[in-house]
Amino acid sequence: MLKFGKMPAARRCRSRRLLPAALALLAAFLLLRPVLKANLGDVHLVLAVFWLAPLGWLLGTWGGLAMGAAMALPLYLTGYRGADLATLAFGAVAVGGASGWIRHRTDLYRFRERALRFLGKVGLLAAQARTAGELLEGAAQAAVTEGGYLLAMIWDRVPGGFRPRVWRIADPRFAIEEDGNRLVIRRDGHPALTLDLEVLDWSKTAAGQALDHQKAVITDARRMRNYAFGAAARVLGYRTAIAVPIAARDEVVGALAVTHPEPARFAGEEAELVREVGALLGSALERLELRERLRSQAITDALTGLLNRRGFLEWGQATLRSARERGRPMALLYLDLDRFKEVNDTRGHAAGDRLLLAVAQRLAQTTRSRDLLARLGGDEFAALIEADRDGAIAAAKRVRKALAQPVLLNGETVQVSASVGVALFPTDAENVEELLRKGDLAMYRAKQERLGIALFNPQDDRALKGRVALEHGLRKALADGAIRAYFQPVVDLENGRVVYLEALARWQAPPSSFIPLAEEIGLIADLDRHVLELALAQLRALSATDPALAVGVNLSPRTLNLEGLPARIEDLLRKHGLPPERLVIEITEAALLSPRGEQNLRELHNLGTRLAIDDFGTGYASLERLADLAFDYLKVPRTFIRELPSSRTRAAVVAGIGHLARHLGVRGIAEGVESTEEEKQLLKMGYTLAQGYRYAPAMPPEELEGWLARFPERLKRSPP
Repeated sequence: MLKFGKMPAARRCRSRRLLPAALALLAAFLLLRPVLKANLGDVHLVLAVFWLAPLGWLLGTWGGLAMGAAMALPLYLTGYRGADLATLAFGAVAVGGASGWIRHRTDLYRFRERALRFLGKVGLLAAQARTAGELLEGAAQAAVTEGGYLLAMIWDRVPGGFRPRVWRIADPRFAIEEDGNRLVIRRDGHPALTLDLEVLDWSKTAAGQALDHQKAVITDARRMRNYAFGAAARVLGYRTAIAVPIAARDEVVGALAVTHPEPARFAGEEAELVREVGALLGSALERLELRERLRSQAITDALTGLLNRRGFLEWGQATLRSARERGRPMALLYLDLDRFKEVNDTRGHAAGDRLLLAVAQRLAQTTRSRDLLARLGGDEFAALIEADRDGAIAAAKRVRKALAQPVLLNGETVQVSASVGVALFPTDAENVEELLRKGDLAMYRAKQERLGIALFNPQDDRALKGRVALEHGLRKALADGAIRAYFQPVVDLENGRVVYLEALARWQAPPSSFIPLAEEIGLIADLDRHVLELALAQLRALSATDPALAVGVNLSPRTLNLEGLPARIEDLLRKHGLPPERLVIEITEAALLSPRGEQNLRELHNLGTRLAIDDFGTGYASLERLADLAFDYLKVPRTFIRELPSSRTRAAVVAGIGHLARHLGVRGIAEGVESTEEEKQLLKMGYTLAQGYRYAPAMPPEELEGWLARFPERLKRSPP
């Protein structure tokens, strides 16, 4: 807190400067005394006493008292003796001292008023400033306008000295410019002085001494020996320099220096004023730094260090404003990793985080430093780049190529790909939020249609409305139990028996649309549980007809990673009164990539349930993992079966999978068999289990019992 106390009279310099004027006034009185005495008589002696009033005003309290006492000599010379001499001398001393004291108090009052205005302004800035630059520029301006100083400079501390950060000068004729390591002082637009900051002796400056002594320092530019800014003081016309250190977080970060053309009249109070301003600036800088750190955390993604959605919206809008002013095109790239959920679900969240970090690093490497990058959430990223349509597509291709490089996770390589949606500014949208929305739509189309890269199309808006309606309907259908289980049989071609019935989720929308959506929005585990309940209930209903019949249920990698899954399935089997061997768990290869998923599968197999690897050959599980896992069936997908008659390569793949299955001691199942020709080839390759429209489509429960009764006769009527 700034305190105004009684100060010592540090005014010798001022007294010495004004002493000749005071002596001149006294000499003038003595010279004019005969004239004054002739015209005024003895009254001229009273005038002599009050003649000391301007002398006291000029010289101050002590100077006025000294001159008043010295008046005894002229009074004595005029012929006064004794009591009259003492009375007049006392009056002279009183008038001189009083006038000097009044001048001192007047100046002190003006200084205090100026100091309070200066402090008040800086205090207001400290409370309201939003940035460090705004705070320091305002403080320097307040030093000149409110504090009455000639020059105010704020320095940043750097190794070996300082760097000027902010400066203000009261005299409009002068300007100060920074040119590299030099300060150029201009007068009326012309260079008047150039200072090389690298060669300055900072110990010979007010700022340097303030830091050395960790306190306010007042320097007389004319009297300090080898003052480093002496030339600047002469050019700018200042006499006194006052400097204080600025500290934040218990660390000196810079210095505040102000100058005045006069000697310091109230040295202690001036030092206390500037010290208080420096303390205010330090605490305000600390607060602003903390606020900026918190703000940075609020707009930055903690995992990747990129902007988050909030930060991207904030910075992106400013970027678009600048692009609009410059007439530059911009493009938004909206990225979503393909099959990231499988990696996250099967390998764990730690591996997923490492993958996201690798993606962020590659994204930064393939874009320019001025491009704006963000992780919007999950596995979605965005880049706002300066590019037209062709440049945006080229950038998207570079990003996809970089992301396609394998990533090492837990000692194994994972192949990553991304779908990229592109929206253009200002063609598609004029603000960041709308660009993100349209980029998201384009990305979704690229993912759905396996395009890799897609430009925004107005039709994407209509597709979004359909997707929103589909999501709403799916949630409601799950809540209402409107999703049904249809059953497609897996048949044994050797004896005409149905080995098991695969339960498939059916709804008003095609499975190819609502099942991926369920995975995307996190409903797949609920969907799996619902279908499992329906399948076991239906199997229980058919037990009287065929007590050996089994049912197969597809479980997603997310479901297989659920803690306590084997116990839940055991409870469901017990609830429906079914032995574990009548349940076949169908999984994709992605389930083999998760330690927890593998553990759950082993526990389920130990329980007695049977396991089938679905869509074998389309995933990326290693054969080593496959060999370590106990399973019963290996299912060959329709994508391989449909080209058997026309493709030797496909035929070789299917034959190879069958050969592998036999050597592993499991049975191969050919999916999607639709023709007699396909069936004949499969039998020649050693396949005895098949599934597809050749035998039956997926059927609702009400058609299933009748089909089961007719199937043996139908198979006999259609020999292979």
